[in-house]
Amino acid sequence: DGAPFYFEMLACVAELKKAREAAGMTLAQVAEKSGLAAETLCRLETGQVVNPTWKTLGMYAVAVGRHLK
Repeated sequence: DGAPFYFEMLACVAELKKAREAAGMTLAQVAEKSGLAAETLCRLETGQVVNPTWKTLGMYAVAVGRHLK
């Protein structure tokens, strides 16, 4: 069952969004810095991407000055 991973991923994305907002960054700025599409980031933040790769999450984290644990 993937439920525990899903809830951990949602918590991780929520923390990344919080970090992005605290840094005053737009999705477009994170997209430019990370190399990810703004549409992908938007879908990630709104829960439409239910199984992102660790690479995607890591690229987002680095772009907002964070690291995954």
